[in-house]
Amino acid sequence: MKKLQAVIMLLCMIPYAAAGTVSIGTASARGDMHIDSYMVKGNATLFDGSVVETGQATADLRLDKGTEITMSTGSRGTLYRDRLVLQRGESELAANSSFQLEANGLRVTPNEPNSRGVVSLKAKNTVEVAALNGSFGVTNDQGILLASVRPGRTVSFAIQAGGAPTPNLFSGEGMVSFENGHYYLTTLEGKYELIGNKNFKGYVGTKVSIAGTIHGSAAAGAISAVSVSSIGIVGATGISAATAAIIAGTVVAGGTGVGVGVYEANQSSTSASP
Repeated sequence: MKKLQAVIMLLCMIPYAAAGTVSIGTASARGDMHIDSYMVKGNATLFDGSVVETGQATADLRLDKGTEITMSTGSRGTLYRDRLVLQRGESELAANSSFQLEANGLRVTPNEPNSRGVVSLKAKNTVEVAALNGSFGVTNDQGILLASVRPGRTVSFAIQAGGAPTPNLFSGEGMVSFENGHYYLTTLEGKYELIGNKNFKGYVGTKVSIAGTIHGSAAAGAISAVSVSSIGIVGATGISAATAAIIAGTVVAGGTGVGVGVYEANQSSTSASP
Protein backbone atom coordinates (compact mmCIF):
# COMPACT_ATOMS: atom_id res chain seq x y z
CA MET A 1 0.00 0.00 0.00
CA LYS A 2 2.81 2.41 0.89
CA LYS A 3 4.53 1.68 -2.43
CA LEU A 4 1.28 2.36 -4.29
CA GLN A 5 0.84 5.67 -2.49
CA ALA A 6 4.40 6.67 -3.32
CA VAL A 7 3.88 5.88 -7.01
CA ILE A 8 0.64 7.89 -7.08
CA MET A 9 2.37 10.91 -5.46
CA LEU A 10 5.23 10.67 -7.96
CA LEU A 11 2.85 10.55 -10.92
CA CYS A 12 1.03 13.61 -9.62
CA MET A 13 4.29 15.55 -9.35
CA ILE A 14 5.52 14.78 -12.88
CA PRO A 15 3.20 17.17 -14.79
CA TYR A 16 4.00 19.99 -12.33
CA ALA A 17 7.75 19.45 -12.67
CA ALA A 18 7.57 19.21 -16.45
CA ALA A 19 5.49 22.38 -16.69
CA GLY A 20 8.14 24.34 -14.82
CA THR A 21 11.18 22.90 -16.62
CA VAL A 22 10.33 23.06 -20.32
CA SER A 23 13.49 23.76 -22.28
CA ILE A 24 13.50 26.80 -24.60
CA GLY A 25 16.99 26.29 -25.99
CA THR A 26 20.64 25.56 -25.31
CA ALA A 27 23.77 27.51 -24.40
CA SER A 28 27.39 26.77 -25.21
CA ALA A 29 30.60 28.53 -24.25
CA ARG A 30 34.29 28.19 -25.05
CA GLY A 31 34.99 28.53 -21.33
CA ASP A 32 33.07 29.06 -18.13
CA MET A 33 29.65 30.71 -17.89
CA HIS A 34 27.03 31.01 -15.17
CA ILE A 35 23.43 29.84 -15.60
CA ASP A 36 21.18 30.90 -12.71
CA SER A 37 24.32 31.51 -10.57
CA TYR A 38 25.69 27.99 -11.26
CA MET A 39 29.02 27.69 -13.07
CA VAL A 40 28.72 25.68 -16.27
CA LYS A 41 31.42 24.50 -18.65
CA GLY A 42 30.63 23.62 -22.26
CA ASN A 43 26.91 23.17 -22.87
CA ALA A 44 23.76 23.86 -20.84
CA THR A 45 19.98 23.71 -21.19
CA LEU A 46 18.05 26.99 -21.03
CA PHE A 47 14.63 27.52 -19.45
CA ASP A 48 12.18 30.41 -19.44
CA GLY A 49 13.66 33.00 -17.05
CA SER A 50 17.23 31.64 -17.06
CA VAL A 51 19.89 34.19 -16.09
CA VAL A 52 23.01 33.86 -18.26
CA GLU A 53 26.29 35.49 -17.28
CA THR A 54 29.58 35.33 -19.17
CA GLY A 55 33.09 35.83 -17.85
CA GLN A 56 36.18 35.61 -20.04
CA ALA A 57 34.39 33.63 -22.76
CA THR A 58 31.48 34.38 -25.07
CA ALA A 59 28.30 32.30 -24.95
CA ASP A 60 26.14 31.15 -27.86
CA LEU A 61 22.41 30.78 -27.13
CA ARG A 62 20.23 28.85 -29.58
CA LEU A 63 16.48 29.08 -29.14
CA ASP A 64 13.34 27.85 -30.85
CA LYS A 65 12.37 29.23 -34.27
CA GLY A 66 16.00 29.74 -35.28
CA THR A 67 16.83 32.61 -32.91
CA GLU A 68 20.55 32.81 -32.11
CA ILE A 69 22.20 35.10 -29.58
CA THR A 70 25.90 35.60 -28.89
CA MET A 71 26.64 37.19 -25.53
CA SER A 72 30.04 38.86 -25.43
CA THR A 73 32.45 38.56 -22.53
CA GLY A 74 31.43 40.24 -19.29
CA SER A 75 27.72 40.24 -20.18
CA ARG A 76 24.60 39.37 -18.22
CA GLY A 77 20.99 38.90 -19.27
CA THR A 78 17.72 37.21 -18.37
CA LEU A 79 16.36 34.98 -21.12
CA TYR A 80 12.68 34.36 -21.80
CA ARG A 81 10.91 32.50 -24.58
CA ASP A 82 10.23 35.72 -26.52
CA ARG A 83 12.95 38.13 -25.36
CA LEU A 84 16.33 38.68 -23.77
CA VAL A 85 16.62 41.42 -21.14
CA LEU A 86 20.21 42.62 -21.36
CA GLN A 87 21.49 43.87 -17.99
CA ARG A 88 25.19 44.26 -18.73
CA GLY A 89 27.53 44.06 -21.68
CA GLU A 90 26.72 43.32 -25.31
CA SER A 91 24.74 40.75 -27.30
CA GLU A 92 24.45 39.92 -30.97
CA LEU A 93 21.00 38.84 -32.15
CA ALA A 94 20.14 36.86 -35.29
CA ALA A 95 16.42 36.19 -35.61
CA ASN A 96 13.68 35.56 -38.16
CA SER A 97 10.81 36.06 -35.70
CA SER A 98 9.51 38.81 -33.45
CA PHE A 99 12.01 37.97 -30.71
CA GLN A 100 13.00 41.11 -28.80
CA LEU A 101 16.17 42.24 -27.11
CA GLU A 102 15.46 44.71 -24.29
CA ALA A 103 17.94 47.12 -22.74
CA ASN A 104 17.26 50.04 -20.38
CA GLY A 105 13.56 49.97 -21.23
CA LEU A 106 14.13 50.03 -25.01
CA ARG A 107 12.94 47.16 -27.20
CA VAL A 108 14.88 46.07 -30.28
CA THR A 109 12.99 43.87 -32.79
CA PRO A 110 14.03 42.61 -36.24
CA ASN A 111 11.97 44.09 -39.08
CA GLU A 112 12.69 41.42 -41.67
CA PRO A 113 13.94 37.82 -42.05
CA ASN A 114 17.64 37.06 -41.53
CA SER A 115 18.23 40.25 -39.56
CA ARG A 116 21.36 40.38 -37.44
CA GLY A 117 22.41 43.17 -35.11
CA VAL A 118 24.25 44.09 -31.92
CA VAL A 119 22.84 45.74 -28.81
CA SER A 120 25.32 47.20 -26.30
CA LEU A 121 25.00 48.80 -22.89
CA LYS A 122 27.59 51.58 -22.67
CA ALA A 123 28.69 54.03 -20.01
CA LYS A 124 26.42 56.89 -18.88
CA ASN A 125 23.19 54.92 -19.44
CA THR A 126 23.74 54.72 -23.18
CA VAL A 127 22.29 51.95 -25.38
CA GLU A 128 23.75 51.35 -28.84
CA VAL A 129 21.93 49.40 -31.55
CA ALA A 130 23.88 48.36 -34.67
CA ALA A 131 22.37 46.58 -37.67
CA LEU A 132 24.67 44.17 -39.52
CA ASN A 133 22.10 42.51 -41.81
CA GLY A 134 18.45 43.39 -42.33
CA SER A 135 17.00 46.14 -40.15
CA PHE A 136 15.74 46.64 -36.61
CA GLY A 137 13.03 48.74 -35.06
CA VAL A 138 13.65 50.37 -31.68
CA THR A 139 10.58 51.19 -29.58
CA ASN A 140 9.92 52.38 -26.05
CA ASP A 141 7.84 50.51 -23.49
CA GLN A 142 4.66 52.01 -25.00
CA GLY A 143 5.43 50.59 -28.44
CA ILE A 144 6.24 53.97 -30.03
CA LEU A 145 8.85 53.66 -32.77
CA LEU A 146 11.97 55.69 -32.00
CA ALA A 147 14.23 54.68 -34.88
CA SER A 148 14.70 52.18 -37.67
CA VAL A 149 18.29 50.94 -37.80
CA ARG A 150 19.50 49.96 -41.27
CA PRO A 151 22.56 47.84 -42.21
CA GLY A 152 25.89 49.52 -41.48
CA ARG A 153 24.37 52.07 -39.13
CA THR A 154 24.38 52.45 -35.36
CA VAL A 155 21.83 54.38 -33.32
CA SER A 156 22.83 55.56 -29.85
CA PHE A 157 20.25 56.23 -27.12
CA ALA A 158 21.59 58.29 -24.20
CA ILE A 159 19.28 58.12 -21.20
CA GLN A 160 19.77 60.99 -18.78
CA ALA A 161 20.17 60.24 -15.08
CA GLY A 162 16.74 59.97 -13.52
CA GLY A 163 15.05 60.14 -16.91
CA ALA A 164 12.22 57.72 -17.69
CA PRO A 165 12.80 55.56 -20.81
CA THR A 166 9.99 57.18 -22.78
CA PRO A 167 11.80 58.90 -25.65
CA ASN A 168 9.86 60.43 -28.54
CA LEU A 169 12.56 61.17 -31.11
CA PHE A 170 12.06 59.76 -34.60
CA SER A 171 14.49 58.91 -37.37
CA GLY A 172 13.59 56.99 -40.51
CA GLU A 173 13.48 56.69 -44.28
CA GLY A 174 10.51 56.21 -46.57
CA MET A 175 8.32 57.54 -49.36
CA VAL A 176 6.32 60.75 -49.02
CA SER A 177 2.70 60.78 -50.19
CA PHE A 178 -0.22 63.24 -50.18
CA GLU A 179 -3.66 61.90 -49.23
CA ASN A 180 -6.86 63.75 -48.37
CA GLY A 181 -5.06 66.97 -47.60
CA HIS A 182 -2.34 65.37 -45.43
CA TYR A 183 1.28 64.37 -46.03
CA TYR A 184 2.51 60.92 -44.98
CA LEU A 185 5.77 59.02 -44.69
CA THR A 186 5.59 55.28 -45.40
CA THR A 187 8.50 53.21 -44.05
CA LEU A 188 9.15 49.50 -43.65
CA GLU A 189 7.78 49.75 -40.11
CA GLY A 190 4.60 51.71 -40.78
CA LYS A 191 2.95 54.93 -41.87
CA TYR A 192 3.27 58.35 -40.22
CA GLU A 193 1.61 61.70 -40.79
CA LEU A 194 4.08 64.53 -41.37
CA ILE A 195 3.45 67.81 -39.58
CA GLY A 196 5.45 71.02 -39.17
CA ASN A 197 6.43 74.04 -41.20
CA LYS A 198 8.43 72.16 -43.84
CA ASN A 199 7.50 72.25 -47.53
CA PHE A 200 6.46 68.60 -47.90
CA LYS A 201 4.85 69.20 -51.31
CA GLY A 202 8.21 69.15 -53.05
CA TYR A 203 9.00 65.71 -51.63
CA VAL A 204 5.84 63.85 -52.71
CA GLY A 205 6.78 60.62 -54.51
CA THR A 206 10.36 60.84 -53.25
CA LYS A 207 12.30 58.69 -50.81
CA VAL A 208 13.50 60.86 -47.96
CA SER A 209 15.32 60.67 -44.63
CA ILE A 210 13.47 62.39 -41.80
CA ALA A 211 14.27 63.31 -38.21
CA GLY A 212 11.82 64.78 -35.76
CA THR A 213 9.54 64.18 -32.80
CA ILE A 214 6.84 61.53 -32.81
CA HIS A 215 3.41 62.10 -31.30
CA GLY A 216 0.56 59.75 -30.43
CA SER A 217 0.53 56.07 -29.49
CA ALA A 218 1.01 52.81 -31.32
CA ALA A 219 -2.61 51.73 -30.85
CA ALA A 220 -3.93 49.29 -33.44
CA GLY A 221 -5.07 51.15 -36.55
CA ALA A 222 -3.78 54.51 -35.33
CA ILE A 223 -1.31 56.62 -37.33
CA SER A 224 1.26 58.52 -35.30
CA ALA A 225 2.28 62.03 -36.35
CA VAL A 226 5.88 63.16 -36.73
CA SER A 227 6.78 66.80 -36.19
CA VAL A 228 9.61 67.10 -38.72
CA SER A 229 12.77 68.95 -37.73
CA SER A 230 14.84 68.01 -40.79
CA ILE A 231 14.17 66.30 -44.11
CA GLY A 232 16.43 65.33 -47.01
CA ILE A 233 16.25 63.26 -50.18
CA VAL A 234 18.00 59.90 -49.82
CA GLY A 235 21.07 59.81 -52.05
CA ALA A 236 20.94 63.51 -52.87
CA THR A 237 23.90 65.85 -52.47
CA GLY A 238 23.77 67.85 -49.27
CA ILE A 239 23.10 67.21 -45.62
CA SER A 240 20.32 64.74 -44.92
CA ALA A 241 18.59 64.18 -41.62
CA ALA A 242 20.91 61.25 -40.87
CA THR A 243 24.00 63.29 -41.72
CA ALA A 244 22.82 66.11 -39.48
CA ALA A 245 22.54 63.62 -36.64
CA ILE A 246 26.05 62.34 -37.34
CA ILE A 247 27.47 65.87 -37.15
CA ALA A 248 25.48 66.78 -34.07
CA GLY A 249 26.38 63.59 -32.22
CA THR A 250 23.96 62.62 -29.49
CA VAL A 251 20.96 64.94 -29.44
CA VAL A 252 18.89 65.20 -26.26
CA ALA A 253 15.22 66.07 -26.52
CA GLY A 254 13.94 68.35 -23.77
CA GLY A 255 11.62 66.68 -21.31
CA THR A 256 12.07 63.15 -22.63
CA GLY A 257 15.13 62.09 -20.67
CA VAL A 258 16.56 60.39 -23.77
CA GLY A 259 18.83 61.50 -26.59
CA VAL A 260 19.32 59.76 -29.92
CA GLY A 261 22.42 59.99 -32.08
CA VAL A 262 23.08 58.30 -35.43
CA TYR A 263 26.48 57.51 -36.88
CA GLU A 264 28.03 55.21 -39.45
CA ALA A 265 29.68 52.07 -38.07
CA ASN A 266 32.16 49.58 -39.46
CA GLN A 267 30.19 46.32 -39.56
CA SER A 268 33.19 44.13 -38.83
CA SER A 269 33.91 45.99 -35.58
CA THR A 270 30.41 45.84 -34.12
CA SER A 271 29.98 42.06 -33.99
CA ALA A 272 29.85 40.47 -30.55
CA SER A 273 31.50 37.32 -31.89
CA PRO A 274 35.23 36.94 -31.32
